[in-house]
Amino acid sequence: MAETKYGKFFVKIDPSKWTGRVPAVIHLEDKIIKGSNFYFVHWNLPGQRPPSFRGAEFGHPPHTHPYNEILLHIGTDPNNPMDLGAEVEFCMGPEMERHVITETCAVFIPANFIHGPYRILKTVRPWITVMIIEGPTRTEEPHPEVLPEEIRSKIDWSVWERLRTGFSPP
Repeated sequence: MAETKYGKFFVKIDPSKWTGRVPAVIHLEDKIIKGSNFYFVHWNLPGQRPPSFRGAEFGHPPHTHPYNEILLHIGTDPNNPMDLGAEVEFCMGPEMERHVITETCAVFIPANFIHGPYRILKTVRPWITVMIIEGPTRTEEPHPEVLPEEIRSKIDWSVWERLRTGFSPP
């Protein structure tokens, strides 16, 4: 945006800095605009693979955030906007209650509530994820203790530990 008095409030992702983890379109947080909560919007595309690190096949492991989180799963078919075009497995609570998301929806996750694994099982049409953290940044505390040992031992937890101190934007 042009350098104007209020131009600083218009934020765009610089595609040259995209790392390739997900096709991000919006990233906003306190360290970008002081006082902002955390917002992250990205596409999910057919054939897109999870990050290539050990344990990714189990999805984003169980964790908590110190702030409420809202995840929006948005289908992109204008003739059937409720059809997500994907199948997403999402577990909630320390008992890992399993939910399968196939329709446009919002998921509210209270602060300090264990959630995950989160795993995209299938994508047949592009869809959009909007992540809202009702706080200045996205940090998380891993909870490997809720996973069965045979899964826990196959995950490279050092990859997820980096989120204790904050999200690494694309």
